[in-house]
Amino acid sequence: MKISLVKFQSAVILSTASLATLAISPGLGYDPINLPKMIIVVTGASILLIPLLRNYLELLSSNSIFTLATLFFSLTMIIAFFTNSAPLSQQLWGVWGRSTGLLTYLSFIICTLSAALLTSQADTPAIRQTFERLSYFITFYTLMQAGDIDPINWSQKLMVATLGNLNFMSSFLGLASISLFARLVLEKLSTTAKFHYFIFVALNLFLIWLSGSIQGLGVFAIGICFTLAILIRIKRDFRQSLFFLLTVAPIGLLTLLGAAGIGPLSVLRQETVIYRRDYWVAGIRMTQDNWLNGVGIDSYGDYYEQYRDLAAVLRTGPQRVTNTAHNIFLDVSSGAGVFVLLAFMLIFLLTSLSALKLIKRGDFSATDSAMIGMFFGFIFFCLISINQIGVGIWGFVFIGAIQGSASRLRLGSPKGQSDLKNGKNKPAKQIPSSTYMGLGLKIGSLFLGIGGLVISVIPSITDAQMLSAVKTRDFNSMLQVASKFSASTFHKSKYQTMLLDEGKTQEAYEFALEEFESNPRNDISLRIIASTDSAPKNLRIKALELLIERDPNNAEFLSYARNLLRSLE
Repeated sequence: MKISLVKFQSAVILSTASLATLAISPGLGYDPINLPKMIIVVTGASILLIPLLRNYLELLSSNSIFTLATLFFSLTMIIAFFTNSAPLSQQLWGVWGRSTGLLTYLSFIICTLSAALLTSQADTPAIRQTFERLSYFITFYTLMQAGDIDPINWSQKLMVATLGNLNFMSSFLGLASISLFARLVLEKLSTTAKFHYFIFVALNLFLIWLSGSIQGLGVFAIGICFTLAILIRIKRDFRQSLFFLLTVAPIGLLTLLGAAGIGPLSVLRQETVIYRRDYWVAGIRMTQDNWLNGVGIDSYGDYYEQYRDLAAVLRTGPQRVTNTAHNIFLDVSSGAGVFVLLAFMLIFLLTSLSALKLIKRGDFSATDSAMIGMFFGFIFFCLISINQIGVGIWGFVFIGAIQGSASRLRLGSPKGQSDLKNGKNKPAKQIPSSTYMGLGLKIGSLFLGIGGLVISVIPSITDAQMLSAVKTRDFNSMLQVASKFSASTFHKSKYQTMLLDEGKTQEAYEFALEEFESNPRNDISLRIIASTDSAPKNLRIKALELLIERDPNNAEFLSYARNLLRSLE
């Protein structure tokens, strides 16, 4: 059976991105959101790897700087993975509850380059169409949650769809609304179609407002600004389009600063944004002190208390902690260093320039116009949020689609006017199907896909085993799970907490000693060692010193730790 290579890539990319957004595993483990999404993304990227390598030189010749930027990002992140002191398992699979480790980021890059390769050959509206259809499901499911008729019995009754958090849900609906809004203002549609898209835009914005999350509104606002800029370009010229963007940019910046309690619009102050300011400050300080290779991929949470300032502690108390900077660029720089950050920023900068060149040239399709708006909306998401897999995968596909479109137009037809002018849709070129997958390519993709599935499913199995052991209070099974390479700090801390609750202090101390050797930043292990009377005095002192270094602005704990130190000296 002959399989077209480009159609195969298209099917895998769209299936991977869609399933990554939808994948959940309620009741099977402690993390029913991020772990199943990582499995989908890593498996899909593994399947795409060999077809990508087969056409890598073609991609390099059509878009060399962008392709090299992604290669530099991947290589520097791999180097950081091997050269810092964070636990390798945490860096590989990501911290529990986030799953944005090395495997996830490399998978994002593979999906980005695959999307770029696909769209460099022909306009592919299927990406946009698939995303919009997926968004309808997310909209309806969120509406069900808002009406308290969710068929899944989640531990919390929130409007999170399949994304696990109000902010991620609102950002996803914000991105979808950009694409739907672009259809309303840029395309010639029937009255029925216009009503359809208007209803969904209004419904999405209503759900975002109902959730109380401002992220989706910010994402949507940025996206429609670029959509309107494209409309101005179609109706008039690029200079007026650029003038419009330069006019609204200061307003957007002042609004964002106002939400953070800074500047003349501080009346817009939002507490969640204020907290993000604390997280950003810690991320910047973390990057400054560990500029070469970071503190460890996805290991921000191990160092947050050390690098937060006194204002962050006094604002709400020392109990407010986080394992992410709530800014993807700072997550990258704090975790892997400035060279990885520079490569990451270059990817976004080059895509921004490609998008602006598409607008300037005026030769873009309806798909391109939507991708441009959603890409800039995604940048806003990156600046204030977490690289949640179900949202992030689409952002990186948008990046690839824009780069591919820019390459196609740069190497193809001469400068022209968009076929969206006068409301006409540009017909999609057919993707060539002359290149078919040979037997070797099929077998290679199959085996790599199986390999990606096997390596990505390991943390989910560990998570499920720990939940089962905790439910049955089987401490032997808990110990076996917590001792695995794939066990996260969460699982190990869970086991130690359960031991302490049962009065098994000696077992907790013995496990804490083992954990101290492999991960001296585990807070619970350090506290157990410091408070165990039978522990060697020098070890207790070392643990206390590390705890003080780990949380230097927690006055209440510092008083306790220093008093204990004096009693030991």
